[in-house]
Amino acid sequence: MELEKYQSTMATLKKVVKIVGIVSLILGLVMAVLLVLFNFMGVFTIQTLPGTKYQDPFTYPGWQAIYWGVGIQIIQGYTEFTFNIWTCLGLFIPLLAIIACSIIYFNNLNRKGTNMKKAILEIIMGVTIIFGAIMLFNVDNLAIANAQTVTDSYANYYLEYLQPAINGELSFTKEFYPYLILVVGLIAGLVKLGNGGVLIYQKNLAKKHKQQTSKETN
Repeated sequence: MELEKYQSTMATLKKVVKIVGIVSLILGLVMAVLLVLFNFMGVFTIQTLPGTKYQDPFTYPGWQAIYWGVGIQIIQGYTEFTFNIWTCLGLFIPLLAIIACSIIYFNNLNRKGTNMKKAILEIIMGVTIIFGAIMLFNVDNLAIANAQTVTDSYANYYLEYLQPAINGELSFTKEFYPYLILVVGLIAGLVKLGNGGVLIYQKNLAKKHKQQTSKETN
């Protein structure tokens, strides 16, 4: 590559990396906040026939879908959902990755020769965010599968309430928040993967130019 073209390309890449890097950091922060809030936001709602326990719609907060489902109130010996490993991983893996990798990325933001390190950090965050977004979007399906395995509750929530609601008596619906998690997660994950790709391309281009210059000098 000619020197003038190389310099022009690198100048453009430098601007792109700076802009995309800032956008990526902001999206990572937004995703981290959304992941924390998932514990407290409504994720799915059940409503059953008049005269039954859930004749009035009840919206489950995220923490019940992840750790321990108790429904309307905590009753000794009664469990609707037990600990769900997949939803838990979907929440904590991307959250911890965002926190740890963002700190390292920010500390290397203006350091030269750290493109590969920053690219790896971005790819790790991108992959884990997309994984988490998909897991948390499927919180309703994972909760249904989990409810079927509960055997030590004095009442069978799945057979008495959940299955009839799923079958139309009256409803079991996913709320808006899992959709929000999915959309923001996919955008944030793809931006981070894209930023990682640009960083790798920038590094390889500089390396290739350096080798070419070295050959021409020799």
